[in-house]
Formats: sequence, structure tokens, C-alpha cells
Amino acid sequence: MTSFARALLTGPNLITLSRLMALMLVVVAYAFDAVGLALILGAVAGATDNLDGWWARKSGQVSRLGEILDQFCDVSLELILLVVAVGARRLPLVILVPYVLREIWVISLRRYAIELGQNIPSRFSGKLKTGFLGWSFIPLFANQLPWLAGPSWSRLGHGLLLLGQGGICFGIFMSLWSATSYTKDFARIFERANVGRKP
Repeated sequence: MTSFARALLTGPNLITLSRLMALMLVVVAYAFDAVGLALILGAVAGATDNLDGWWARKSGQVSRLGEILDQFCDVSLELILLVVAVGARRLPLVILVPYVLREIWVISLRRYAIELGQNIPSRFSGKLKTGFLGWSFIPLFANQLPWLAGPSWSRLGHGLLLLGQGGICFGIFMSLWSATSYTKDFARIFERANVGRKP
């Protein structure tokens, strides 16, 4: 077994990768109108976001590979759920624009920082963004559950939909806010790397 395979197959990394499998099952379940199952699987996928980091710290298996996998799975979870919500007409298409541009920008900053031998770590605002974007999908789709579909539950279902949409909007706001923090981190790295260089 290669060193990469051994690093990939640690307990925390397997939990992180299980998030991708849960996401694929979310899409399949929703495609077959199993909304309840999709929401449960989405909640399980969201829960692993905290479990893998806790296990890595507890077991002393914190690694750069684990951090990269965690960031990749976070973006995958957010993007897949946003696309599903847009396709289901729960969110407008335009909401993808600031999200995608932000992710491309932050990935670019981190890539260049790595080339300079530096790392831009995740911030609390970025984790908050992931939390709101992930967990807001439960109220966003809750009114599609059979027991909330009747007329007597319509007001509650509509309220949950608005709650989910509000949570997504706040998550997008936090994504842009965190991008400014990452940009400031990168600016400091860039300045240190260019101290003493001639223009």
C-alpha cells in the first residue's frame, strides 16, 4: 500500500469521504421523491463535518491531506445542495453566481499561498458559512414532506421554506465575508514574500 493510500484511509479521512457518498445518495433519494430520506442523509452528511475534525484532533491524525479533503467535501456539499435547490425552484439561479465566484477566488488564493510555502487556514466565518448553507436545506425542503403537504400545514410549510431561504442568504453573506478575511490573510503572505524585492 502506498503512503498516499495509507494517509487517505485513516479514520478521520474515511469519515470525510463518507460525506461524498451520503451526498450522492441525497441526490438519488430526492430524484425518486424520497424527500424524508434525502433530508436524513443530508443531515448525516452535515454531521460528519464536525465528527472528522474532532476525531483527527483526538487521535493525533490532523494532516494537510485531511484539511484539503475537508475543504473539498464542504464545497461539494454546498454546491450540490444549491444546484438541487435551484433545480427544484426553491432558490433563484442567480444565487449560484456569488457562491461560485467566491469559491474560485478562495481556491486561487490558497493555491498561490501554497506555492509560497504558506497555508491559509479555515476561519470561523468560513465554518459558519458552511453550517448555514448545509443545515438550511432541512427547512428549505421540509414542506415537501407528505405530512406537511396538507392544507392545514401550509402556513408552517411556507414558514419553513422562508426560514431555509433566509438561512441560505445568510450563508452566502458569510461566504463573502469570509472571503474578505482570506484575502487579508493572503495579502499579508504576499507582502512577506515580496519584502526586499525590487519592483
